[in-house]
Amino acid sequence: MRRARERFRTGGIALVCILSALTTGCSSGSGGDDSPSDLMAAVRHVSIAGAKGTQVSYLDAARVRSLEKGGSQRFRTVGQAGSPLMTGYRFNAHGYGLDPAMIDTDVTNGTAGHWQGSFEADRVTAKLKAGGFARHTWRGETVWTKEGVTLQVAKDEISFGYSGKDLSAVRPAKGKSVADDPDYRALGDCLGDVYRADFGGKNAKDAVRLSATGQLAKSATETSGVICALTDGKRTAERAADRLKSVIDRRAPRYDGAKVTVLTGDSPGVKVTVPDRAGDKRAGRLLTSDVDLQLALSDL
Repeated sequence: MRRARERFRTGGIALVCILSALTTGCSSGSGGDDSPSDLMAAVRHVSIAGAKGTQVSYLDAARVRSLEKGGSQRFRTVGQAGSPLMTGYRFNAHGYGLDPAMIDTDVTNGTAGHWQGSFEADRVTAKLKAGGFARHTWRGETVWTKEGVTLQVAKDEISFGYSGKDLSAVRPAKGKSVADDPDYRALGDCLGDVYRADFGGKNAKDAVRLSATGQLAKSATETSGVICALTDGKRTAERAADRLKSVIDRRAPRYDGAKVTVLTGDSPGVKVTVPDRAGDKRAGRLLTSDVDLQLALSDL
């Protein structure tokens, strides 16, 4: 119930931010409430350094489970935790007492990640020990390591590093997370109340310095995708909007119902929202199949 109340509140904040961003820009917590959105609260676990040159992905797995009640299969592609700890060959998650159903939120930067949820910490750590994981101390915390995998386990959160990475990428110092970066915050405001978001790598020298693709759901059957991109100025944003509109017109009726908006204020950019088609068996087409719009932004 508490999580539902928080989502209702932060979703309202995000909507206000989107409307405000059209003229003045907006930051999380505007209107006197400094509480971050669910998205920004999750990505505070990813360091700015750890996100450099790599994709940052966020998933509200608890929300997806709620949407899937009643047997919906629409979120099977974009609603699964895609972290290497679940899919990689170095670590048998189920063998160590971990199950995707335990994860409420998942944020991953490719080689490291952080889960929040409900975990049987004593059972998991006992299995890690029995499975040959060695216990170490890292920055005053107990961690478990084996063959390039590092984990820190608690009853409500798990942090992990993969392919030889330690936990620094997902245990940032105060003020050093991507949630402290104004560009990530601006994209968070633009995306709105997404259940999933995938941020591309940031490059301040590019015409599109940072972009993200998000997934929205009013219900299990009413879903859409959103792309937000920050540009190097107003003119580039307008050019990006023209390109997106050109793709939408050229590919009609594929993107029927799409809406393109130029973002102004302190963070110029562009936003396009595209409803999933009624006949789609899977949500998330902007991420899995229809990539024309992302490509239109790639060579501005």
